[in-house]
Amino acid sequence: MELMGTSPKIDLYSHPLFLRMVNEHGFESCDKDTFPQFLQKPGLSMVVFIEDPNRMKETMDALVIAPELAKSCGLIEHKAVVGPPNARRLAVTYGFKRWPALVFFRDGKYLGAVDGLRLWADLVREADEIMHSEPHYPPSVGIPVRSI
Repeated sequence: MELMGTSPKIDLYSHPLFLRMVNEHGFESCDKDTFPQFLQKPGLSMVVFIEDPNRMKETMDALVIAPELAKSCGLIEHKAVVGPPNARRLAVTYGFKRWPALVFFRDGKYLGAVDGLRLWADLVREADEIMHSEPHYPPSVGIPVRSI
């Protein structure tokens, strides 16, 4: 017996939005093994880190927003998407705190990340600032320090 009001479980990797992102918009689906090779590509890259859409509904929004952002700016040469369970493992390297996240690289070097969802104008502005910035080290995840 199914409870009223419950949604069917979403299978991310067979969902039409994910398949469109990969098949029509040219995003590579990366995992922990293929991600290092993706970062070897020269030029500007954007990687979308997404979570399980059954736990985080914003994942589905990111599947629509990221291709539109890549199309609108015209600067992004390489695009990838990293989903669960690999996204959590790889994300710790880049120090973002909210999901989904768009992480930008130039020649494999970290430029910055837009984490969480934004209004379109804010997203475009932040992504543009990051894409025109110089590479630097990603922020650390941060460990709270307390004095005794």
